[in-house]
Amino acid sequence: MSHRDRIRCLIALIGALAVVSTTSSLTWPILSEYLRNQGFDETAISINAAAQFAGIVVVALLATRIMPRLGFFRTIVLGLGLVATMLILLPFFRDYWVWLVLRFVLGLGASMLFTAGDTWINQILDDRVRGRWLGVYSTVGMAGWAVGPIIGSQLDPASIWPFICGLVAVAIAATVLIPTRKIDINLSQEEGFDAMGGRLWVIFLVAPTVLLASAMFGVVEGGMQNFAHLYTMDVLGDEFREVGYAVIWVGSIGAIFFQYPVGWLADKLDRGWLLVACVFVLALSIFTFPFLVHAGTQPWYHLDALALWAMISLWGGSMGAIFTVGITLLGQRFRGIELIGANAVFSLLFGVGGMVGPLIVGTAMKEAGPSGFPSSLVIVVLMYGLFAAWRQATRGKRLARGQGA
Repeated sequence: MSHRDRIRCLIALIGALAVVSTTSSLTWPILSEYLRNQGFDETAISINAAAQFAGIVVVALLATRIMPRLGFFRTIVLGLGLVATMLILLPFFRDYWVWLVLRFVLGLGASMLFTAGDTWINQILDDRVRGRWLGVYSTVGMAGWAVGPIIGSQLDPASIWPFICGLVAVAIAATVLIPTRKIDINLSQEEGFDAMGGRLWVIFLVAPTVLLASAMFGVVEGGMQNFAHLYTMDVLGDEFREVGYAVIWVGSIGAIFFQYPVGWLADKLDRGWLLVACVFVLALSIFTFPFLVHAGTQPWYHLDALALWAMISLWGGSMGAIFTVGITLLGQRFRGIELIGANAVFSLLFGVGGMVGPLIVGTAMKEAGPSGFPSSLVIVVLMYGLFAAWRQATRGKRLARGQGA
């Protein structure tokens, strides 16, 4: 691929994936709020949300066969088609059990988009500037994530308009992707089978720390997107619905401003320790949240409110940084078909985390009340943070013994 084609491909992919990410940040809270309004409890809401993440798991398991056969471009187009179809069907079939199926297929489509896109971008980047480009990718992507809650806070969950907005985003993404159709990278299915042997667990053993970061990220993402606004309304009252959506939105805004600096640091510092630092910043942010949440009832310029929104910006920024550093580490350690396998495991564990996250948070809120939301997330993040810090501290000894990093 020439330098010109490389830049064209990067710009198109970054733009398209950023736009289509709006659909995810819009549908997760909107669908959860609709189910709450219909009288479903947190456990039922979490099971419905988990169905969407189950689709991500399935695609991850099949990625090393799907992408070598279809190529990156056609995989993304297929994903866009599935997402668009589900966005059309969801508002017309508002039955809880039907939504389980539709959200599962929605997860399939979204996973095809992002697994193929992440792999394609990482494949064409040079390691010297990998962190900075992936910082740009995450920055623009988080901008897309920030749009969804803004739209959702102004729309009735029972109306068709949230889904129409999602379809518009899909159409824009498809248009932006057109220039990449002639510069796709193809890997044969035989190459994939020979290199991977169909054993994704081998990839996991090479880099368990960074791949488990994806699972932890999935737990927090699934819990936050589905329950942060419900937690805020439980604590502050339903009249503060827009504050609940603002929590998700401000977190996404914070992520926008963090990603390029973090990507630049990833090219300058030890990426493993940078990942550990981001995890502990995330844990501190979540721990502080319930002590500041009541400031959401005050005007934004009050000191307490400024502290709340600054903390939520740090929460979102550290979450996005974990993703940025994680995929940078994957691109550093894997190439070719192995990179597809690594991104497949990354997506697989994100999907598993996303399935488990809403169940953990929903159950905690049902048993312990609203406080179950932040406490359950803090426990998960701290458990992973301690594991990652131990792995990083003993990394030199393992490398000396020839074991995985």
